[in-house]
Amino acid sequence: MTTSIDPEARWVPGDPDRLRQIVWNLLSNAVKFTPPRGTVSLVLVPASTGVCLEVSDTGRGIEPAFLPHVFDRFSQAEGEEMRGVRGLGIGLAIVRELAEAHGGAVEARSDGPGTGATFAVTLPGRLPQAPARSAVG
Repeated sequence: MTTSIDPEARWVPGDPDRLRQIVWNLLSNAVKFTPPRGTVSLVLVPASTGVCLEVSDTGRGIEPAFLPHVFDRFSQAEGEEMRGVRGLGIGLAIVRELAEAHGGAVEARSDGPGTGATFAVTLPGRLPQAPARSAVG
């Protein structure tokens, strides 16, 4: 796994446990759908009004026809490439609900089977506050 966290990424106000759950669900899915020699990456960068978290993998990818349904509760892709993959189909629905509850959004991108997938969560944020300076008199 690779990570890249831009030091200019803003602070995200919100529930730390729910924000961790967003990251955990995305990383868990990426690992679950990536073969042993594949890669998973996490990137956090500033966005226009907050931060963007992207989790990408070199895994199974997503059929273009399924992309509009990937965040639906209990929705799972079917097919030979899904054999042996277990889950309830609620992890990505939870990611969407938590991102939206924090004023953000999530999107999924994939060029199809065998091409991996990228999930991008944008969340509103604020710039870190500069340390307070004491007056010298």
